[in-house]
Amino acid sequence: MPMDGIASHFLACELNTKLAGARIDKIYQPSRFDLYFTTRSGNENLKVLLSCNPQNPRVQITSYMRENPQMPPNFCMLLRKYLQGARILQVSCPGYERIINIDISTTDELHDTSTKRLIVEMMGRYSNIIFTNSEGKIIDALVHVDSSSNRVREVMPARIYEAPPVQGKLTADQAMEMLRQGQLPLLESALSRPASKALLDSLLGFSPLLVNDICYQCGIDTRCGINTISETQKSKLMQVLSEMLEDILSLHASPCVYYNDHEPSDWHVLKLEDAGIAKPFSSISEAIDHVTGYHERRERFESKRKSLSTIVSSAFGHVSKKLSIHEDDLHSTSDAEKRKEEGELLLAYQYMIKPEDKEVKIPDYPDFGQSITIALREDMTPSEQGQSNLKYYRKAMSRRETAERFISEEKAELMYLQSLLSEIDAASEPDDLAAIEYELSVGAISANEKKHTASTSEQKYYPGKSKSGKASSRALRQASQQAKNRQNKKKDKKAEDPSSPRKFTVHGGLEVLAGRNNIQNDHLTFGLADKDDLWFHAKNVPGTHVILKTNGGTPSDQAITEAASIAAFYSKSNKAFSSENTQNQSRYDIRVDIDYCPVSHVKKIPKAKPGMVTYEKYNTLFVSAQLPNSQEKNG
Repeated sequence: MPMDGIASHFLACELNTKLAGARIDKIYQPSRFDLYFTTRSGNENLKVLLSCNPQNPRVQITSYMRENPQMPPNFCMLLRKYLQGARILQVSCPGYERIINIDISTTDELHDTSTKRLIVEMMGRYSNIIFTNSEGKIIDALVHVDSSSNRVREVMPARIYEAPPVQGKLTADQAMEMLRQGQLPLLESALSRPASKALLDSLLGFSPLLVNDICYQCGIDTRCGINTISETQKSKLMQVLSEMLEDILSLHASPCVYYNDHEPSDWHVLKLEDAGIAKPFSSISEAIDHVTGYHERRERFESKRKSLSTIVSSAFGHVSKKLSIHEDDLHSTSDAEKRKEEGELLLAYQYMIKPEDKEVKIPDYPDFGQSITIALREDMTPSEQGQSNLKYYRKAMSRRETAERFISEEKAELMYLQSLLSEIDAASEPDDLAAIEYELSVGAISANEKKHTASTSEQKYYPGKSKSGKASSRALRQASQQAKNRQNKKKDKKAEDPSSPRKFTVHGGLEVLAGRNNIQNDHLTFGLADKDDLWFHAKNVPGTHVILKTNGGTPSDQAITEAASIAAFYSKSNKAFSSENTQNQSRYDIRVDIDYCPVSHVKKIPKAKPGMVTYEKYNTLFVSAQLPNSQEKNG
């Protein structure tokens, strides 16, 4: 997402057209590097974003505004003092640099008018927003730079503002003049460098994206020396540069967003041929808003996914550790039966044992005539040793019973946590994560739920759901409370609604519903589905419940296969495979076993966790994990 000098020049002209004469109504600073101005120009309210974020510095008119903090930072308070109610005089870009100046007319308490300037420097990690008075003295800056950080150029209050050093490159006017004289617009120092590097070091305001596209249009390898290109390539280069510089000098902007793999990757004010599939926009700000908005939403989505995954993974590790401890306890009781047998024999045959005996060989009743040898302890009498063995047996049996009960609960809890991780991995939009967050917030994992273990049966269990209501870990309990607090704070009705499954259309116009979380799975299977509808689920792995609405008829084989493919797509089998082959996912045909049966054959296990069911009389399909050709409808 380049903000080069050319883009800054065009953007300043666009902003000047829209903001000149606008009144600044409100000023916000929602984050460390971002400032928002709410302005009014004529009958139009415009939100202006000034950002010196090192990852994506920019100035733009935006339709998106972040939540304002309750306590504004000091720099925001200073700008409110001077600029609230002031009018923007002009927006300019000095000499195709990545700098935008905003001149503002202010009036003080004595009604004296003066001009202040906001300088937005968009230079990667050196980006800054600087506030100066009419004499060029710095009032304050968002990022202070003292002599210890930069001995050449300080940016501190009370210092005179100095612009960044001039780069000594050719401006658009100078480059055009050289082209008119039949010369390539290159500096002598750049003639020995590769083509793209030579253009980048010679032309002021040009970015790597721009010069690489120029080389692509001319058929020049960017690694080839500029002196080695053919006369045909040189002629083409001069033609492309002439057309591009003409657009720059005449301010002929063609703002476009460029897509790669169906995602917006870049934008620019000039039409490019090698940046991806171009989508034109009516203004530069709209193009910037589209790209940055997408990436910010994606970043927030992935951050939330990672947060939920970390919480559940931590709980999974905690439960796994408890399971290991209880399995060790169970293993430690493996000699309990032998100790019991020895104890009973010692008590029964203690009359045969002499005080000086180190061991005793006595008949072993269960083996009918076989004898066993029992070592005697010096610190105990045979009677005491026998009683000790029986006491050990009773404690071991109690420990074994407890361990077996906990092992059963913890294995079920691990399967439930695996299902949560599968749902998090399968999430593809904010609604999916909101549904999972809702599942935590309503107490699906709660310390107050009654524990119980479902009995074993010959029916097939739905994998991945816990049979215990006990909280798996402190982390999950905290997550549940945090999620509940966020729900109460945001009043997010969509996240509070557990009955909004994903919706698809398959062959024959039949509707397919797929749950986003375990609560929706329950509501979908036992609330929305009719008994004649078909229920689908991945075989032996966590996944979502999928319902094919039959409308009382018999669906086609193609409809059944497409519904099964949706269940495969939202199963752990698909996500586990694709996570290892992210770069080449499209090259693989991920196939999954899917069980399906009428909804009437699916039963909810009493008092079980959400989404845990049994089903019988099912069929199995081996299908590809993919969504139908029709787009998912909003659920």
